[in-house]
Amino acid sequence: MGKGARLKKKRRQQVKRPGKRFAELLTKNFQKELRDSEIWDQMVAEFGEEKAEQLLKECKAQVTHKEKI
Repeated sequence: MGKGARLKKKRRQQVKRPGKRFAELLTKNFQKELRDSEIWDQMVAEFGEEKAEQLLKECKAQVTHKEKI
């Protein structure tokens, strides 16, 4: 492997990926927005308060990074 290929590989590995904290913030924001929406009222009516809370806590953001080739 030549110097150029090694440097290119190193640069690709240094790409900053969205962190765990970013996913947590997205999750909290989504859950807050969902609580303030009409869907929340429908969930509570259909499942009850406890089950709706449990379902809401299961909703988590998954952040992926698509690398350019």
